[in-house]
Amino acid sequence: MAPWDEVASPDTEGSSTLLLGAPVRRLEDLNLIKGAGTYVGDLITEDTLHCAFVRSPLAHGEFAPPDLEEVIDMPGVVAAFRNDTLGLADLPSSPGRGAPEAVGMGQPALARDQVRHVGEPIAVVVAETPAQAVDAAETIWVDIEPLPVVTSAFHALRDEVLLFPDVGSNLVNRETVASDGSGPEVEVEASTEVSIPRLSPVSIEPLAFLAVPHGDGLEVWCGHQSPGRLPLQLGTALGIPPSSIRVRVPDVGGAFGTKGQYYVEYPVVAAIALRLGRRVVWIQSRREQLLSGTHGRGQHIGITVGGDRDGKMRSVRMDILADVGAYPSTGSRIPLFTQYLSQGLYALDHLETTATSAVTNRAPTGPYRGAGRPEAAIAVERGVDVFAAAVGLAPEEVRRRSYIAQEDLPYTTHTGAIYDSGDYRAALDLALELAEVDRWRAEKEARRNSSGNPIGVGIGTFVERAGGIGIGEYGKVELNADGSVTVRTGSTSAGQSHRTVWAQIAASVFSVPIEDIRFYAGDTFEVEQSVGSFASRSAQLGGSAVYRTAVEVRAAARKVAAQVLEAADVDLELVDGRFRVVGSPGSEISLAEVAGKAAELGIGLVAEEMFDPGAETFPYGAYVAVVEVDLETGKVDLLKLVAVDDCGNLINPMVVEGQLHGSIMQGIGQALLEEVVYDDDGQPMTSTLMSYLIPAATQPMPLQTRRLVHPAPSNPLGAKGAGEAGCIGAPPAILNAVHDALRDYGVDGLGFPLTPGNVWQALHDAERRASGHDL
Repeated sequence: MAPWDEVASPDTEGSSTLLLGAPVRRLEDLNLIKGAGTYVGDLITEDTLHCAFVRSPLAHGEFAPPDLEEVIDMPGVVAAFRNDTLGLADLPSSPGRGAPEAVGMGQPALARDQVRHVGEPIAVVVAETPAQAVDAAETIWVDIEPLPVVTSAFHALRDEVLLFPDVGSNLVNRETVASDGSGPEVEVEASTEVSIPRLSPVSIEPLAFLAVPHGDGLEVWCGHQSPGRLPLQLGTALGIPPSSIRVRVPDVGGAFGTKGQYYVEYPVVAAIALRLGRRVVWIQSRREQLLSGTHGRGQHIGITVGGDRDGKMRSVRMDILADVGAYPSTGSRIPLFTQYLSQGLYALDHLETTATSAVTNRAPTGPYRGAGRPEAAIAVERGVDVFAAAVGLAPEEVRRRSYIAQEDLPYTTHTGAIYDSGDYRAALDLALELAEVDRWRAEKEARRNSSGNPIGVGIGTFVERAGGIGIGEYGKVELNADGSVTVRTGSTSAGQSHRTVWAQIAASVFSVPIEDIRFYAGDTFEVEQSVGSFASRSAQLGGSAVYRTAVEVRAAARKVAAQVLEAADVDLELVDGRFRVVGSPGSEISLAEVAGKAAELGIGLVAEEMFDPGAETFPYGAYVAVVEVDLETGKVDLLKLVAVDDCGNLINPMVVEGQLHGSIMQGIGQALLEEVVYDDDGQPMTSTLMSYLIPAATQPMPLQTRRLVHPAPSNPLGAKGAGEAGCIGAPPAILNAVHDALRDYGVDGLGFPLTPGNVWQALHDAERRASGHDL
């Protein structure tokens, strides 16, 4: 049985035009368009001190503490610290929230005796200006004795080079999930491997952290996705009560998962602010972000699909190997997320999947938009296409014959996921229709006969999990004396339009203009509890908490209005911010008057809740890509991309469309451009945006979107996650399309990114194999 009883429909009333489901224009945009937004960098005052970190130039080595005495005499320098002079404890190697135990692999706030990746902070200089801090930091010499380097998880598992000798192994975690028994007898098996390289979450605004001492406490300004966690983390590190730390989130220039982490720089800056009694800030440079900010992805997956000759898939075996970088922390959770969704959308008799993670001499990994779900979709959908080729059927036909049927939902997978609602076949059929697949395949045949550049059609279908189990979200709603409504939410926006959408929810419940909603988020002194914004959880948890508490307050207000109007509750309707007796014109009372009467009676028109539905939601989608490959250069041109998504009920369709566009563009970037590259010595080769390529405004996105709506049964809004679908569905569709285009040329086993150089090399290698030459 699923952990819910029935699907609840949002309850709104009145003639307000701000009902749920309307494309209300974003309230956040005007200030940002005018350049009037406030980011951490805008809060720097003349008396603010600036931090610059001394970072390791080597990937692995031992060192003695550097001499910091001379740097103190440089212009503008106020202080300099290293590990033994700052005295902070190591960050935990097992941070909870699903991360496996990694005892003995904690990360020092500043490196102690040994460095394990290029960019690891060793010391920090504090100065009056950013330039003075950087100039001084560059003069500090750290004598590092090089140690052997391991830059791949494959090699790390040999344990020939140990990052943590006391632990005795580079293995962080290995976990196997398998169905009972050895699996069914299958008529056909097909295997393939996919390499999913590291990516850098290149947000417009890199990390930023401002610490301001106040008495025995701190005020912290940080563009953070989970500000409610920071007081506990910082309080533990600094030895002060978490209640003495106020965390505030101003405008945030993008996050994508990378701003939900606890970085070593945060406790360092906070400790310096307390020690010096001064405002202290650290603004991460773009180079620092690319060097040592958490990277995403970084998995190699082998998959074997077995089934019947008629195209019905029956079993999947998957082997996931993840490079989590020098310190495991939050990155070690991601392969487990991939494992969780390794069944895809398919009704399988048997599933066996092993997830292994290892440390390497690279920067740590962490959650990045999609966080394990893109990796699962890429592997599963590539495996489906390989199996379809083995049985001689069109890829869509194998999918249709193997999907979990709509009537079988809710459906519990072999990994324990409970898929909630949807129609997977309908999504695929609609995507194929919108993409005009038959026309493109006819064009493909025409190109083959005319020796033109080949065209390929690729499908990427997926299911993802959103929300999480056992971690709810906070909401509080209060009706004020002037008839306005105050909303407080634990969800913290990094551009997802929370102010607009949460105001839209409250305005719909109270039938008032959206301008009458006061909104508070991202401030631990204004919002009593907060979990944060990640895993596409905000609308279904934070939004639902606001909705449920708003309905509760409205019900209390209705009772007060009924008392004043001498009517029964059920005879009242709320229209345009006024309760009135149905069928009795002129007998009405405004929300402001209700609030006044409630105050006289000692009735508080306020409600709060930590909403936890006890279930996840499972958005899904069907994407179809059409590509053309230039045989001379290897360049891949995206000719068409269709995205059909089901993210449940839409609170604001315009916001959802914007979220999809952004995540789809990031999916295109992963497929065609992006890769964090290291050489054999562990030196990053992509440390600027000249070498790490991301999509720009010139990147074609011939996109057509459509949505199916199957409400989530686990929350009152019926909402599922919407923010990560594009970067999950687009990459496998494009990868399969390129393989389809180049199948006749003997190309197989392509991985990301599908750059001209990589595709040309694959064509060249296939040509040499065909001619009998060794590679």
